[in-house]
Amino acid sequence: MSVIVHLSETAFMSIVVSAIESFPSKYIGKRKPKNTFPEGEIFGLLFGQRFNKNSSSVFNVSIATPMQVLENKTSDEVWRSPRHFERIKTVIEAYPMFQLLGCFHSHPWSKDEYKGIKSSKNSLTDELSALADADECGDDLLEVILGLTFLQKAMNTPPDIRWSHIQNYCGNYKYSITAYITNTDKRKLELVDNLICPLAAGVGNYDLL
Repeated sequence: MSVIVHLSETAFMSIVVSAIESFPSKYIGKRKPKNTFPEGEIFGLLFGQRFNKNSSSVFNVSIATPMQVLENKTSDEVWRSPRHFERIKTVIEAYPMFQLLGCFHSHPWSKDEYKGIKSSKNSLTDELSALADADECGDDLLEVILGLTFLQKAMNTPPDIRWSHIQNYCGNYKYSITAYITNTDKRKLELVDNLICPLAAGVGNYDLL
């Protein structure tokens, strides 16, 4: 079956805003403010509805909730707290219209290191972590990755929309968002067949500025 992912406006905004908030100050040419928590990658959970329609498995992501309590985080990695992961899952799944669909995290990059849609490509660590979550939940799960960088000036370039990726701009920030699905039989992460995110695909910097 093909896999279709719909990312709602509110879910997309939660991912983008939390990633920008935690974006490393060193990549903007500034120092991290004193007495603040570590900057870097963010991690969170995706909730919504999963159903089959015709020959497709459809994931409708309506909630993206960033995890505030982590074991550790850097600009390159994040270690989630299993206890707090389960706490979020238990609370949201108490509402019958929501089920855990997967997770998301960011890949912050300096401007020189950002490589377009490749910036949201999964790493081996991402793959192993997603497969472990899928094994624990007993079902295949989504993994959404947001690659992010900061530019010295805002661009008015239109979005780059592909089947599994969307690249766009939000002010001075350039991002690429990619959706994957675990394949526990083959022990790998695979690109979804279609990522639908109207806000990312339909709003350009020329609309925001």
